[in-house]
Amino acid sequence: MQQFFVEIKNENPNRRLINGLVALLTGAFTLVWPEFLTTIIAAYLIATGIVYLLFRSATFIGAVAIVAGIFIFAYPVFIPYAFAVFLLILAFGTIMSGGLTFLGIIAFIFGLIILSNPFFVNTAIAAFLLFYGVMGIGNWIQSKRNR
Repeated sequence: MQQFFVEIKNENPNRRLINGLVALLTGAFTLVWPEFLTTIIAAYLIATGIVYLLFRSATFIGAVAIVAGIFIFAYPVFIPYAFAVFLLILAFGTIMSGGLTFLGIIAFIFGLIILSNPFFVNTAIAAFLLFYGVMGIGNWIQSKRNR
């Protein structure tokens, strides 16, 4: 009989700060310049993928983010679907790696909202990114206090 287990490592707290800052800036840019949604979201996904790969924390999610960013650059019509797929994979990745987390639930809900109403994509993406950025910076501050 084979046994499988998931090893959860302590992640680098600087990744939380960088992801939080990038998400906050991207959410603000999405609200201010919604006509540049293609460039902003594709750049965010590629930057997030690079951060995940640099810190070697979630290489599969990083690869999916880079592929989704390139796909959005090539086919801007599919922004809602590509970003929603990224959110759903992020949600399932967080749920499968460490249990049912708040980020996993929120990513899943926003992914479903974007899929169900693609015309609401600017506001939904901006809201998720602002929420994710504030949550990431809050987690970073909390990890600094606990040290």
